[in-house]
Amino acid sequence: MEDKELTPEESLSLINNMIGRARKRYTDNSFYFLLWGWIVTIASLAHYILGMYTSFEHPYIGWTLTIAGAVISAIRGSQQRDKAVVHNYTDKMYGWLWICLGIAMFTIVFNGQLINWNTVPFVLLFAGVGTAVSGAMMGFKPLQFGAIAFWVLAIVAFRLPEIYQMLLMALGVIVGYLLPGYIMKANAKKHGI
Repeated sequence: MEDKELTPEESLSLINNMIGRARKRYTDNSFYFLLWGWIVTIASLAHYILGMYTSFEHPYIGWTLTIAGAVISAIRGSQQRDKAVVHNYTDKMYGWLWICLGIAMFTIVFNGQLINWNTVPFVLLFAGVGTAVSGAMMGFKPLQFGAIAFWVLAIVAFRLPEIYQMLLMALGVIVGYLLPGYIMKANAKKHGI
């Protein structure tokens, strides 16, 4: 196959196509931010309400929703990998970032009794890292602002009892995941992606 010299118009069209494909790949990530945003918001608020206003012995029961979230995320990720025509380095790094952060968060929560269940500040810190890096990779400022919110809330969470940390967790994912997720989704519709 012979290399062909592209005209300026063809070069511009090729670049626009590549940008459009990259934007679509990352816009599809709104699904994950919305899924996890709603799961964590519901679980956090359920934990707070059950722990604060009832005598229920296991106020953390709402966190079992994360199992469904993990299964749904794995299925969706597998489907996206199977559909992808090209697998690039950035996509792999993005996936590994969130897998590693998920393992770190699970490790902290699984060993929570060793730190008197003061896990929320650490989860907020890790969520901020993933959100900041995702925002930087996408060039998407709402995620970067969400990361700052996670970090500020983590600082506050270290100074509050565990039950009140649940409210900070809910606020963090609303600002850090849900708002950017809905903005991503609206941008995708606006651009026909």
